[in-house]
This record gives sequence, C-alpha cells and structure tokens, in this order.
Amino acid sequence: MIRRTMGVMTVLALLGFSVCPAAAYTHSFSYEKTALSGQEIFLYGGSTLNPDCSKAGKDDLRAISGPSHGKLMIVNGKTYAHYAKKDARAKCDSRKVDGIKVMYRSAPGFKGRDEVTLSLHTYYGYASKTVIRINVE
Repeated sequence: MIRRTMGVMTVLALLGFSVCPAAAYTHSFSYEKTALSGQEIFLYGGSTLNPDCSKAGKDDLRAISGPSHGKLMIVNGKTYAHYAKKDARAKCDSRKVDGIKVMYRSAPGFKGRDEVTLSLHTYYGYASKTVIRINVE
C-alpha cells in the first residue's frame, strides 16, 4: 500500500511540475523596428506605477538573447508608461516617469537584420518575454 501511494504521489508531482513551470511568462510579444546603421534608437520603455503615477517598485528587465550585430543599453531613466485606457494609471501615460529604457546601436557599417529578446518581471509579479526584430539600413 505504501508503494502504491508513493507511486501516485510521484506521478502527481511530475504532472504538477510539467504543467506549472517555475519561470513561466504570462505574456509574449514581438514587434519590429528600423534603425540606421550606427545610430542609436529607442527599443523599449516602461515602468510599474501606482495610481498616483509614483513608481510602485523595482522591475527586472534583462536581455536574454542578442543583439548579434550591435550594442544594447538598458538604463534607468525618464520614459513614458503604457497603460490601457480603462486602467486608473492611464493618466500617467502623458508624462515621463521614472522607468527603464532600452536603446540599441548597430555596429558601424552593419546592414541587415538583428534581434533582441527581453525578459521583464515587474514589481507586481507580471512576467513577459518580448522579441524585437531590428531592420538595420
């Protein structure tokens, strides 16, 4: 009987781990940008805010891959937030707030495609993965 119980518990545990991965992203996005070779462009900006537009807490933004043909800069600075119109924080979208910005500059003379994948984990527990494809002209 103990053996059967242990077997059932092991199967349930394995099913639980396969259905609920520890570092799952709640959303995935992708979009494209165009850059001139060697010139810096803005790729991403955001902030987790309170309804009064003050910073709610620290977000963790990392590049998990790329770029292959340029340099990525992730900096703390003033940026615009992007909240849905129904959200109480949408009023914050019209002003610059403390947040995180991602800038990209291709290697001088490079022309072609580059790609960056960002991982974001917010203060409120939201997790997303964003793939940005960059056409360098």
